[in-house]
Amino acid sequence: MESSFWELISEVNWKLIVLVLLVSGILSIVGDRVGMKFAKRRVTLFSLRPKYTSSILTAITGMIISLFVIFTLSLVSDSVRTGLFSMQYIQRQIVDLTKQLQDSRNEQQVSSLLIVQAQQELNDREKELHQREAELSDLQKRAAELRSSTDQIKTERDSLIQERAKLEEDVARVRASLGRLQEGRIVAFSDERLGQEVVPEGTVTKEAAQKCIDRLNERVRYEVARRANTAPSSVELVPDEESLQNAINRILAYDSRKVIRAMAPNNIAAGEPVHVSYHVYESALVFVRGEHLLSRIVREKPDSAQAEVVLSYILREVNRMSQASGILNDPLTGTVGGIPANDFYDGVDRIAAAKAPMRITLVADRDIYSEGPVSVRIEVQGEVKDIDPYEEQLPPLQELTAQTPAAGTQRPAADSPATAGAK
Repeated sequence: MESSFWELISEVNWKLIVLVLLVSGILSIVGDRVGMKFAKRRVTLFSLRPKYTSSILTAITGMIISLFVIFTLSLVSDSVRTGLFSMQYIQRQIVDLTKQLQDSRNEQQVSSLLIVQAQQELNDREKELHQREAELSDLQKRAAELRSSTDQIKTERDSLIQERAKLEEDVARVRASLGRLQEGRIVAFSDERLGQEVVPEGTVTKEAAQKCIDRLNERVRYEVARRANTAPSSVELVPDEESLQNAINRILAYDSRKVIRAMAPNNIAAGEPVHVSYHVYESALVFVRGEHLLSRIVREKPDSAQAEVVLSYILREVNRMSQASGILNDPLTGTVGGIPANDFYDGVDRIAAAKAPMRITLVADRDIYSEGPVSVRIEVQGEVKDIDPYEEQLPPLQELTAQTPAAGTQRPAADSPATAGAK
C-alpha cells in the first residue's frame, strides 16, 4: 500500500498545482490592492455605499481570478480543457462507448458460444473423419483382399484353362490312339520297356552320357520301326526333358556301372510320335557264368505235356528268384528275360526222354547283371542216384499239372519275351 501511495504522489502534476497557487496568490494581492484603493477613495458604483462597492469589487476580483485560473489550466492542461469544454461530449462518448463495449461483450459471448458450437461441430467432424478414415482403411484392406482373391481366382482359372486344354489334347490323343487300336496298329503299350543301354564305368562326362542315350534312342527307333514295319528314320522320338535331365544327372553323380531304360509313358500307335521317358538303375553282377541258379528233382517220368508244365514251372521259379536277387524285370510282362521257342521245346524233349528220377538244373549261360536278361542253360540228368535229402523236389506231376496253367499258354513265341532265356 505504501508503494501505491508514493506512485499516486509521483503521478500528481505538481507544476500545474504550483502555477495555479502562484497565480491565485498574485491575483489575490492585486485584487486586495485595488479594493483598498477604491475603499480609500470611497468610490461608489451604481449609487451604492463604498462598503458595498468594495465587496462587489472583491467579488469581481475573485471572479477574474477564477476565470484566469480556468484560462491558465485550459491553456496548460489538455485534460482540464477537455473536461471543461467537452465534458458532455465526453460523457456521451463514454455512454456510447460503454454501450458499444456492452454490445461487443454480448457479441463476444455470442461469438464464444458460436466458437464453442463450432468447436463441438469440429470435434464431431473430426470424429466422423476418423471414422470415415477407419472405414476407408477397412475398405482398402477389403479391396486388397478382393484383389488378391481375384488374382488367385484368375491364376486358378488360367491353370484350369491350361489343364482343360491339356485334357482336351489328351482326349484327342486317346481318341486317336483308340482309333488306331481299333485298326490294330498299336506298336507299344503304356509302361512298356522299349529298350535299355548299359552305361559302363568311366562315363563321367556329359558328352559320354549323351552318347549312351543316343545309342538307346537308336535302339528304340529300330524296335518301334520293326514292330510298325517302317524305316527307323521315319520314327519320330519325343524325349521327356525332365526325365532325360534327371537321367544324365544320375549317370554323372558317381562313377559306376548303370543301366538306362527307355519306357513308353502311354500307348503308342503306328505313325504317331514316340514319347519316351528315361530311368536309370544301378547295375551289379548278380550271377557269374556257369553258376547253378536252380535245381529240382522230378521223381516221376513225365510225358511231353507234363514235361512242358515242369519246365514252365521251373522257369517261373527262376524268374521269381532272379527278381528277389535284384534283377530288373520287364514292367509290362513281369519277366527277367526271353527264351526262344526252339530252345524251350528242346528242353521239353530232353525232360520227356530222361528216366526218373531226374535232376533238372538251370545254369547261368553268361555273366548276368542286374539289368538282365537272365540267360540260362537247361541241364537234364536222368536216373539220379545221389539225391541229397535236403534237395528240393517238384510236387507230384498230377498236383503240378492241376495248379499250373495249360501248357499251350506257356509256349513262348520265337520273338516274344518269356520267363527266362535259355540255350
